[in-house]
Amino acid sequence: MTRFIVALYLILSGAIVFRMIIPFDVEREFSPSQRHEVQQRIKVADREKVPVPPLFGQVAEEFSLHPEILNAIADHESGYNPWALNIEGRSVYPDSREEALAIIEKYRGKSYDVGLMQVNSYWIRKFDLSPAEALEPEENLRLGAWILRYCLDRYGYNWRAIGAYHTGSPKNLPGRARAYAVKVMKKYNALMKKSAAAGK
Repeated sequence: MTRFIVALYLILSGAIVFRMIIPFDVEREFSPSQRHEVQQRIKVADREKVPVPPLFGQVAEEFSLHPEILNAIADHESGYNPWALNIEGRSVYPDSREEALAIIEKYRGKSYDVGLMQVNSYWIRKFDLSPAEALEPEENLRLGAWILRYCLDRYGYNWRAIGAYHTGSPKNLPGRARAYAVKVMKKYNALMKKSAAAGK
């Protein structure tokens, strides 16, 4: 499925050369220890924002993005909570993957957002994914990165593209899209400064 997403990206963007793609098997199920490891890599230790966790850096490279922008969106969208949901505008924070999937099943016919990047059910259906696949942290991050890359290619690296990640188009709820972009860009700028300071 990830290869399908990348192929679709190439078609839509008209790109000929794409950065190296690290294979990812979305059919794989994580063992409890593997899931714990993934969660440890993406969580915010003691609620302090950690710039560019390894997983974010890897996915950012695959989609030619700044890792900090993925961090900023994940921070704003889910607070780095891999099981976070939004059901028709109502935020829900299940305690486990299983609880999250049960809630999604209950509201399957509604519009909902899932996971780290709060990927909307529209995209889940568009790519013929199951909620379980879309909720897995690595796949969710890649889906979010693909959507962001698509928005950036379409609207440019500006508030319109960041807002479109949230509303689907800059024309949809423009005031809300701009407000969302401002919040994300503030987080992004703070992470960039932190990364620059760490690199000195």
